[in-house]
Amino acid sequence: MKNILIMGIGRAGKTTLSRMLKDKYNNYSLIHSDSLKWGMIRAKNKEKYYRENVDKQKDFEHSEYFQRTLLEFFNSLILKDDKKYGYILESGQLHPKIVKEMIDFNNTIVVCLGLGNLNIIDMVELCLEHDTPKDWTFGLSKEYLIKHASDWFSANEMLKKECPKYKIKYYDTSKNRIECLNKILSDIEKNI
Repeated sequence: MKNILIMGIGRAGKTTLSRMLKDKYNNYSLIHSDSLKWGMIRAKNKEKYYRENVDKQKDFEHSEYFQRTLLEFFNSLILKDDKKYGYILESGQLHPKIVKEMIDFNNTIVVCLGLGNLNIIDMVELCLEHDTPKDWTFGLSKEYLIKHASDWFSANEMLKKECPKYKIKYYDTSKNRIECLNKILSDIEKNI
């Protein structure tokens, strides 16, 4: 069975899709990149600093160092998977060029989730529509979300442009999200 890497922008449905896959294929191990990020931050005793300085946290998690560390971790797990149970990695921090450079596309299915052609305000509205108490965005003001949606918008534009160059399928989850996620699940099943 192939491993699965789900990348994309914040609030595009990556966690929902990874859970759908885990529910369907319970032998897979599910890894959230945020777990590694916070583990690295806590190991340096910097959690308070990064929670109070979100911009610095974003710089760290989108750094090439973190991306390469995350993908090396993923590849190391795959190499040790003698029984081929498989891994699912879900991450909002990856650049297509680094993924293409470090991931073997012969044994890993890579998909990217984005928000199509939404503008910043529409991204915030979609975020609020799908927000749950478990989401980091839950309860934040619309003004604060608009600030972050500017980053989402920039990342989304980059992913729409870069994914095709590196043969990574970009999915627009902005409309009919559950229907779209089910289609992605079906596409993955065909290639697993």
